[in-house]
Formats: sequence, C-alpha cells, structure tokens
Amino acid sequence: MLKQLVPAVLCLLALLSACEPNSSESLEPVPKDTSDRPAEKKEDSGDSSMEIDSSATAALAAVNAWRQKGCECGSESMPPTSKVTWNSELYDAALAHAKDMHVNSYFSHTSPSGENVYHRLVKAGYVNNSVEIRTYGENIAFGNFDLKAAVQKWLGSPSHCANVMREAYREMAIAHHGNYWVQVFGTKRE
Repeated sequence: MLKQLVPAVLCLLALLSACEPNSSESLEPVPKDTSDRPAEKKEDSGDSSMEIDSSATAALAAVNAWRQKGCECGSESMPPTSKVTWNSELYDAALAHAKDMHVNSYFSHTSPSGENVYHRLVKAGYVNNSVEIRTYGENIAFGNFDLKAAVQKWLGSPSHCANVMREAYREMAIAHHGNYWVQVFGTKRE
C-alpha cells in the first residue's frame, strides 16, 4: 500500500505549487539579447488584457471573503486581512505563464528558459524594475477544473492558502490556459 501512496502524494504535490520570491531568485531580469528584454508597456488592445468577467469577479470575491474573515491554513491560523483588487497586468503575467506551461509541457514557477515570476511581471508591464515592487507571489495548479475549483484547491493547501492570505498583497489576478492555472499577487511600492 505504501508503494501506491507515495506516487499519489507526489502527484498531489506536483499539482499544486506556491511561490513567493526567495533569496535564490533573481530580482532583476537578465536579458540574453534584445528579444528577451521586457517590452514597453502596451496599451490595452483587448487581445491579452481581460475585462473582468463574472467568473473572475466570483474568484476575486471568494479570495476576498477568505481574506476578510481569516482562516486556517493547515495548522496555521491566518487572521483577517485587507481585500485585494484585480489587476489586468497581473492577469497578463498569469496568462503568459499558463500559456507557456501549456505549450511547453512543464509545471513550474520557473520556465525552461529560466524566467520566473518577477520576469513575467516586468514583461507584463506591472513594474519596470525591482525598486518599484514591494512584494509578489504566485500559485499554480494543473487540472481539468473551473476557476471556482482552482481557488478552492489553493485554499485547501496550507502553503497556497498562506500565499492567498499574505497581508502584504494588494492586487491579484488568475488566468488559465488548457489545464494550467496561475494566480499572481503583487504590491507596488508607494
């Protein structure tokens, strides 16, 4: 039975992953050539930026309901905290990562080319450099489920739940492509 349980647990851990910046992550993008440099902030063309629809509104409301009432994230009690608002640039970063994972068949916060959450925030125009950002984080998930279920799965995982409840976050977005889900949080410096 243990031989069957270990792969099941490893599979579950692979399906959900939470990330916040740590000392091993680069805080500045390191462009290899001019094509890797972050693009200038684009005007909203309607192609990649999302008008917040009813499912995104519901997900934002669910996240904010948990943040406002507080919750248990595993054995850790998380106190109530402030609401987050939807941010279309965070959505662009989340969608780009979900698409990249889907197209390139991987599941990680770091792309095969070495791009991490911070790099995606710069490319999406959320910030231009590390001086402009106070904090950021990302949750990812893989599975054939809807947006409401994705939020529930993150809230059901202690590390993802703690990321959702992090007091320092002020903005968020969720995107998916195929069965890849990405939730990105951020707070800019004032």
